Amino acid sequence: MFLQILPPDPVSTTENFLDTQLILVVAGLAISVFVILKLSKFLSKLKINKTAEKPSYTS
Repeated sequence: MFLQILPPDPVSTTENFLDTQLILVVAGLAISVFVILKLSKFLSKLKINKTAEKPSYTS
C-alpha cells in the first residue's frame, strides 16, 4: 500500500498460536502411539487357557 495509516495486523500471534497447536497435536499423537504399542505388547504376553472342559448338554 502506498498510504498505510493503520499498523499492520498482528500476524505473529496467529502464527505462534498455530505453532503451539501443531506441537500439541504432534505430542499427543506420539504419546498415544507409545501407549498403544505398550498396551499391545502387554496384551500379546497374556495367555488364555482354553483347556477348560466345555459343558456338554444332555437331555
